[in-house]
Amino acid sequence: MSVGHLRKRVRRAVQPAAWRVQRRWPVVRNRTDVLNFLVAGHGYRTYLEIGVRNPGGNIARVRVAEKTGVDPAPARGVVDYAMTSDEFFTRLDAADTHSVFDLVFVDGLHVDEQVERDIVNGLRHLSDGGAVVVHDCNPTARDAQTAAPSRALWLGTVWKAWAKLRSARPDLSMAVVDVDLGCGVIMRGRQECYPLAFESYDELDYAVLEGDRRRLLNLISAREFMTQYSGQRR
Repeated sequence: MSVGHLRKRVRRAVQPAAWRVQRRWPVVRNRTDVLNFLVAGHGYRTYLEIGVRNPGGNIARVRVAEKTGVDPAPARGVVDYAMTSDEFFTRLDAADTHSVFDLVFVDGLHVDEQVERDIVNGLRHLSDGGAVVVHDCNPTARDAQTAAPSRALWLGTVWKAWAKLRSARPDLSMAVVDVDLGCGVIMRGRQECYPLAFESYDELDYAVLEGDRRRLLNLISAREFMTQYSGQRR
């Protein structure tokens, strides 16, 4: 038997095993992987993305049957609704169609009050068993989490909106997956609220996050996410 023929036989023997491992433990490295894992695990069919910007960056790669994109000024391509998320939800409410989505991705204006509104509005239009995913929840430097863009890697004050809901909404289940600058996953459920009291977002300093990051965010690894959110298909 030639060396080349032997190599081919070895590759055939190894490839199925590698494929089985990959199917058993899918790779979750970024926001798209988080979204696709939830879609596959829960059988989601309808998807809303707030803050599309470049359709090729995420929404085009989410493997779901029905997609809706919202962005007031997309950098590339065409979105379904070229408007702010506030205007989109106002129109949705006025239409009185009881529209709901299985999965909502929040990646719009990265300012705490806007992020909070997008999350709350997403929850109002969320199907039973659905999920809201929030991008950029885990800034690792103070100058990455300012209210106004201050450098190339800018996450805004998304984490502050997350902290408020972690401290005030016992009716939610919340965890941040430690990939791609923090992908927060919210579902209806229950949680022990984080002990945090404040009157306004201005009172929340980065030192609060830095001092107790894992508990405040409820930060979990990709492997923990896959274990906890494997779900049951509908």
